Amino acid sequence: MIEAESPYRHTIRWEYAMRRSIAFVFLFVAGCETGQNPDTVAARELVRSLYSNVDATILVVEEPEYATIPKIRRGSGGTLSDKSAACGVRVKFEWRYGGRTTHDDWVVWVTSDHKAVDWVGNPDGDKWRPYVRSLAK
Repeated sequence: MIEAESPYRHTIRWEYAMRRSIAFVFLFVAGCETGQNPDTVAARELVRSLYSNVDATILVVEEPEYATIPKIRRGSGGTLSDKSAACGVRVKFEWRYGGRTTHDDWVVWVTSDHKAVDWVGNPDGDKWRPYVRSLAK
């Protein structure tokens, strides 16, 4: 007995191949995603915790600048602290209160165990990375 070939045989094979390709691409993209850097997550959470009572929006969190910093500068005055840090993370954000919007730009200090310990107002804008390195030993 001779079987007749289906006129849809090539279409079925094509659809099967496309489904496998789409599944492969999905698994590749989902499996290769690196996730968020724990230091940037810690910096973001510090800002959120300090501004939890007002409407705050985080605009930019840049990748960390790693350096061994024995004594960090802290707060708006930039005074030296006895705390140390493994990196600085720039966080730009805005917050609103009483009809006013304020834009802030901070360097958040993060320890080697990925805990944000303090912040300093960013004195150098886009040149913040050399500032962080200048505090390293």
